[in-house]
Amino acid sequence: MKSFMGGEFIMAIMVYYIFLYIIRKYAINKIRIVFAATIVITLLAYIWFPYKYETGSKGLYGITSYYRWIPYFGAMLLGAYIGIKRKSLRYDGWMDFIKLMVCLIIFYGIQFAAKKYSPVAPWQIVTIAPLMGIMVYFYKWCNNGFFRKIYESNVGKAVILAVGGLCLESYLIQYALFTNKLNHLWPLNLLIITLLILVCSYIVRCAARLFVQTFRTEDYELKKIISLH
Repeated sequence: MKSFMGGEFIMAIMVYYIFLYIIRKYAINKIRIVFAATIVITLLAYIWFPYKYETGSKGLYGITSYYRWIPYFGAMLLGAYIGIKRKSLRYDGWMDFIKLMVCLIIFYGIQFAAKKYSPVAPWQIVTIAPLMGIMVYFYKWCNNGFFRKIYESNVGKAVILAVGGLCLESYLIQYALFTNKLNHLWPLNLLIITLLILVCSYIVRCAARLFVQTFRTEDYELKKIISLH
């Protein structure tokens, strides 16, 4: 089932969007209350989470832990809230960067300590707060003058739109590639695999667009099929 649906991540996103649609339609003005309720549910559910001492695949951030669906929905809500309030946010490049680094240190520091000392493991739940901070301050940092110049340039905008438009396809196909077979070429493997994933993702997206247009009554539109974004 997971393979058919495109993996756990795709399944979670589909569920999230259903809830997000309901919230947007009926509770958009109460999104802070919904976010607070998500935090409460996250903490209450953690009381019965059976793998508090796990730091591997069954742990809080493990690939087999469905518990993370709850706090990750909170992250999606936070993103929606930031989108609503983006015009009223205060942006300070250096200060946002410092806060981002602090959140990163706390986030990874607690997890590192949990791997070394098992009594610390249950406290991994605390890392959700700095994880949310990473989202907020990374977003704010990327809105400073330097990055905005990149976004607003023709080349920068085209690259961001092209790569961003391939996110779904990249997720779907990367596990089918030999993404761990070139580790001996590090760090060159990072560039090679990234380019390979992007090229294959682009081919998949073009094929998907061709497939969709095949079942339309209109003529084929080659430009839309091969468009980078």
